[in-house]
Amino acid sequence: MRVLIIEDNAIERQAMEKLFAMLYPSVFQSVGLASDGRSAVLQLQKNYCDLVMLDVNLPDVNGVDFIDKVNQLRPESKIIMVTAYSDYEYLRQSIRKNVFDYILKPYSMETFKECIDRFVDQYWRDGEHYGNGGVAQKVYAFLQENYSMQITLQDIADSLGMDKSYIGRVFRKEFGYSIIDYLLRIRIDKAEALIIHGMNVSEASEKVGFSDPSYFGRCFKKLKGYPPKDARKSI
Repeated sequence: MRVLIIEDNAIERQAMEKLFAMLYPSVFQSVGLASDGRSAVLQLQKNYCDLVMLDVNLPDVNGVDFIDKVNQLRPESKIIMVTAYSDYEYLRQSIRKNVFDYILKPYSMETFKECIDRFVDQYWRDGEHYGNGGVAQKVYAFLQENYSMQITLQDIADSLGMDKSYIGRVFRKEFGYSIIDYLLRIRIDKAEALIIHGMNVSEASEKVGFSDPSYFGRCFKKLKGYPPKDARKSI
């Protein structure tokens, strides 16, 4: 899992980073750091994150208002508010915006761990991801738009700003196939439609992204049960 720490105080930012490294060395894959809203936006645009630790008091934006920006850029992320304000209004606004939890400063290591443990427990109980339908649909849309290109799983992950193993798990759970297997099915279905409408087999295979006609033929027959030259007969 990935966590982005948005905290303007350098000492507190570094302390939180060390707590994640010390308490969850094999749970959180990487830690991003931001000192204000502007740098946080750049981080969110570049990479997905499962968890955002968001300070209420940022120099260029109110943390409660910034919740909307996180939800817009990374709807799959969950937010834990970190605040020195015990004012009920701040907490009420955060809860209304579906914040996962909050930590009040100053906090102890035990308090920090209890909060993050709740997140980790909920994360795994919900099937290793949040918003899986949205992420899977983004992958599906990318495949439909780019199926004819020579693309890899890493290309897809980079285009979405997400980890390839993460999107692979989410997609398989949603659609029942790996991303690469589903891409193959899209290509074969598209090729079959082209052949049925009059295109020859060689042109159709190239049109949908196959560079080797023989490999295309084997894949087609495996999925359809007949060779591509018999696609019109199948109707």
